Order: sequence, then structure tokens, then C-alpha cells
Amino acid sequence: MDDRIARIQAKLAALPPTEKASLGPVLTEPQVSEFEDAHGVRLPEEFRQFVTRIGHGGYGPTYGLLPMERWVTGAARAKSGMPGEPFPIVPDLEISTQPDARSCLTHSFPGTITVVYRGCSDLTLLVVTGPGRGRLVEVNSEGFFPPRFHADSDFLSWYERWLDFVLAGHRDLTWFADQMAGDEGELVATLLNDALATRRRAAAYTFITYPSPSRSLPDVLTRALATEALPAVRETILRSLAAQGEYGRNLLATAFTDPAPDVRSLAAILMTTPTALGRQLSTPLRQALRNQLAIEQDHSVRETIQRALNHSR
Repeated sequence: MDDRIARIQAKLAALPPTEKASLGPVLTEPQVSEFEDAHGVRLPEEFRQFVTRIGHGGYGPTYGLLPMERWVTGAARAKSGMPGEPFPIVPDLEISTQPDARSCLTHSFPGTITVVYRGCSDLTLLVVTGPGRGRLVEVNSEGFFPPRFHADSDFLSWYERWLDFVLAGHRDLTWFADQMAGDEGELVATLLNDALATRRRAAAYTFITYPSPSRSLPDVLTRALATEALPAVRETILRSLAAQGEYGRNLLATAFTDPAPDVRSLAAILMTTPTALGRQLSTPLRQALRNQLAIEQDHSVRETIQRALNHSR
């Protein structure tokens, strides 16, 4: 634990001044104990160590870490769940991209405290009671999407990943909640071999913003696309391919053999790129769309392809 604390402190000190990376003062043991006694919980040890040894509130993802007085109350959370009651969802069991039974958790999320307000009705929670204790979970208080766990094993891992992403120069930190730690080799191994679909998808999401990817990455992503069983993960791989520039976008046409219509539609959408003058479509990709339109049997996919052709230059 001491080594992890020291690493985080060193990385905070290494951030450029433009990050304005300031944290509030640490909490005292009596302050933390008073909160725990008031809510009938024991905070996960990694989070407890962070707020008593590194800082409390301030620099972090989106709008930053919330102070203790907003962990269970405040405008960001219309109703607070009871932290001592278990958060019922088991992490990493499945991927759900549509509202389901889990989206009945709205406004109140038992077994959690709020650590980040992400804007509108999106929140990042820390599970303090239940099977996901110690993990971070992304929720929407209006039920627009079911709760989904971050890939990180605990709060210190999650926060250190944030610092690593900032220091490495990830291209867009708005994807942070869906991504994971690792260098390119580790992420490729996860994408190709991990038994958990949630981790495969997190690896694919990370490649959307990964700084300085290798020239071989688009071909690796295409191989992963061909072997991935779950459509939701294949869709994320497509987004990663599209983020790899012209070469990656040119490989999107391989998804036109995918059995899932939603995957074929997404490939068509991602072939176009937004510019100040409207959406652009290269000549080879325009021809690929026309070729697919000639043989595509699904009506919704045909409509998507036609829109891409009609509304791009």
C-alpha cells in the first residue's frame, strides 16, 4: 500500500501546471470514523488510505473528486441510498447495452457513496457494501443505462490510471470510465484472450484514445473483430478501428460480413468523418458502401448506408 501511495503522490507532482492538480487537505482518522459510524459502514481500505494520506476532494476525472459532505447528499444525487445496505449488482458478469432490470436503480443506489459527479444525471460511485465492494461503478440516476463497473480493481488503481492517462496524453479523457490500464501489448492480450467480455470491451475502448499506437494495431483490431463472439464488443472494436486514422477506417469494410445488422450499420456510419465542411467520405469507402448497398438484405442497414452516401462529401 505504501508503494502505491508514493507512486500516486509522485505522479501528481509530475503533472503539468495546466492541470491545476490540487486536492483538498487529507481527512483525519476521527473525521473518517465519524462518517463511518454515522452511516454504518467501513470505507474500503484503498479509498480510506487515499483520503487520509493523499487528499480529499479535488483533482480527478470530469469535475473532480467530491468532498465528504457530498458523498451521500447534494444536488448531484437527488436521493441517497443507504451505504450500509448492499449494492446488489455483481461486477463483470455480463455486458448490457440496453436498460434492463438493473436500471430500476434510479435516484437511490444502496451500498455506495458518490465520488464523482459527471454532469446531468451521470455519477461515478464507490461500492462500500455488497459484492462489488471497493470497485467504482458508473450509473445514471434516471435509468438511461444500467450500472456498469469500471475495470479497475479498487480506488487507488482507478485514480492512478487517471493520472497515467493524463501523463501519457490520451487523446480524449471523456472515454475514461469505459477504459482500462495497460500498455499496448497488455491491452491486445486482453482483447484477444480474456474470458470476461467486460474486460475485452474495456481494452477495445482504450484503443480509441491510446496515444502513439503501433502501425500494426489496426490489423490486430481487425483480427479481434473476426474472432469476437459478442456484438457489443465488436461494435467497440469498430470504434477503435475508426480512431486509427485512414488505414483503420479503410478496414471497417471487413465488418460488412458481420451477422449482426447493428454492427454492419455502425461500420457504415464510422466510414464517414466529421469536418468543418460536413462529413467526408473517401473514394474507396464510398465504393465499399455502394458495393454493400447492392447486396445488403437488412432494411435498416440499407437505410444507414444510403444516409451515409447521401450526407457526405
